[in-house]
Amino acid sequence: MTLFNITFRNIKRNFHNYLIYFVSMVFCIMIYYTFTSIEYNKQVADLAADSMKVSTAFNAASIVIAVFVAMFIWYSNSFFTKKRKKEVALYSMLGVKKKQIGRMLFYENVVMGALALAFGILIGTLFSKLFVMILIHIMSFDVNVKFAISLKAIISTIKVFLVIFIIASLHSYTLIYRFQLIELFKSEKVAQSEPKASLVLALLSIIFIGTGYYMALTYKFDNLAILIVILVSTVIGTYMFFSSLIVFIVKLSKKNKVKYFRGLNMIGTSQLLYRIKANGRSLATIAVLSATTITAMGTAASLYYDQVNSIDKVTPFSYDYKSNGKSMDEQINQIINKYPSNKIKSSTNSEFMIIDSKWPELSKMKLHPVKNSKSFVISESTMKELSKARGMDYNISLDSNEVLFFMSMYSDKIMENPVGKNIELEIKGKKVPLRIKDFKERLLTNQLVVNDLYMQDTVVVADEVYNKLYDKDKVVKTTFINIENQRESKDLTEEIDKTLGGNVLSSYYECYRDTMTNMGIIIFLASFIGFVFLICTGSIIFFKQLSEAGEDKERYDILKKIGVKKSEIRISIARQMAFIFALPLILGITHSIIALTILQIVLSSSLLYPVFITVGVYTIIYLIYYILTVNSYCKIVDAKA
Repeated sequence: MTLFNITFRNIKRNFHNYLIYFVSMVFCIMIYYTFTSIEYNKQVADLAADSMKVSTAFNAASIVIAVFVAMFIWYSNSFFTKKRKKEVALYSMLGVKKKQIGRMLFYENVVMGALALAFGILIGTLFSKLFVMILIHIMSFDVNVKFAISLKAIISTIKVFLVIFIIASLHSYTLIYRFQLIELFKSEKVAQSEPKASLVLALLSIIFIGTGYYMALTYKFDNLAILIVILVSTVIGTYMFFSSLIVFIVKLSKKNKVKYFRGLNMIGTSQLLYRIKANGRSLATIAVLSATTITAMGTAASLYYDQVNSIDKVTPFSYDYKSNGKSMDEQINQIINKYPSNKIKSSTNSEFMIIDSKWPELSKMKLHPVKNSKSFVISESTMKELSKARGMDYNISLDSNEVLFFMSMYSDKIMENPVGKNIELEIKGKKVPLRIKDFKERLLTNQLVVNDLYMQDTVVVADEVYNKLYDKDKVVKTTFINIENQRESKDLTEEIDKTLGGNVLSSYYECYRDTMTNMGIIIFLASFIGFVFLICTGSIIFFKQLSEAGEDKERYDILKKIGVKKSEIRISIARQMAFIFALPLILGITHSIIALTILQIVLSSSLLYPVFITVGVYTIIYLIYYILTVNSYCKIVDAKA
């Protein structure tokens, strides 16, 4: 029998052990290939031409996946080599040379990797059109997606994963050289002492996590360094939580004698202690990764939810453009009349000035106590005309030393209340000190780009102050128009852009299109990267527990011989697995909710819905892994020797 025959026989015999690992690798390769193929997809690039650089975003995401999958494969490979130490020792005892054993393990890894690579690319190719359709749907484009096979993506995927698999295979090759024969035989019988519980470390874990949570929930956004302290404190507390606090709690539960001696609780508790000791660092790492993944996915979902819902808020008018008189307005009206589905709802002519100003720093971080900037200034009467065009009515009267401030975003957690603050406007050497009477957390007009200046916040002054500051060189005359069905105004917007050129200051459709494209790419990338992280972390727990199932089989066989029912054993196993799966998940979710609370404060909007969906999906997939682990564990324990 040749070495290759033995290799294929081993793969076939052990394939049930490798199945989850194999499926996880196929999924990761499929996602990597999908990202790379979208990176080179001309149709997607053309649709998002004016927005985020698609190739850059997907290339960066592909690198993240490749690095994480490389660590996952290395970690998983270590489990499988550890599990097969006794088998390797037997080969050596039977006279098989070390070099041949090493080559056999090398070939097994290469063959498994090649199969996963082939299936991953094949499935990725078959589903590539579906994934592009999902992306384009999220971006709110209505186009027919073409099926395409990207040769560049295939070559890139093969290169990256071939390197990863060869390195992992070389690691397997060296197994026979890294251990003595006696060490390989006794690998499953290494005696472990019961973990010790430290009350001091248990209390420290609570203090570290509690401090991190408290600082996060009371953070006043006045010092960025505090965020690092929050992160470090929470991570340290997480590792102490699994190494000390949980051990202390489980040991404490043993003092409840009535419950401890009921059924298989005594055996289950003892096994749980050893599991926590063996898996403590892994579980802590998974908790941190889960928190990172849920936070990233929740952040992406929240940003998508917030940005999409704020389009109407930041772009209240369908179009605004620099107007040079009635002839231009008539020309634009004629163009709009060509599109019956985009009839004019309202139209108003206006003017504003761009004036040098000095502002107090409203951010609580106080990076700049006084901020020199350009202000977008309009008169009180103009403000009322614009409000009327928007269907709003502001009953406010300004004195000569007062202003009304329209701002795009406000949060009392990160900003000081601007009411009562002093500002200074300056034009032609004249300085006019003013006080903010009130502010509105909305935009009066669209976000504008005028003379390469990004204008979004509006300062409203009394008519007499506006006239006093008036300088025709600073004045920009504009026309604001609202139309029907503005989200379906692509052709109209393109024609107006072509007609007016640089005179178009902003349009609703372009803002809507850019937002949907950019946020669509972000939510797509975050979701799939999150799924890769989830699949890998779930698989790691799965492998860890199944590697211990073989070691526990003898103990459960003894229990069956003394009359313990299979159903009781299954319940005991299910409880232990529930503990192992639930702890990192619950702690990870809690960490992420605290982190997303900070984001909710920054965005000044409720993120309950997107966060609930994210946590729900994550929990369901983890539950599937839990069920798979319990069933597989029980099969190993129930199998006849």
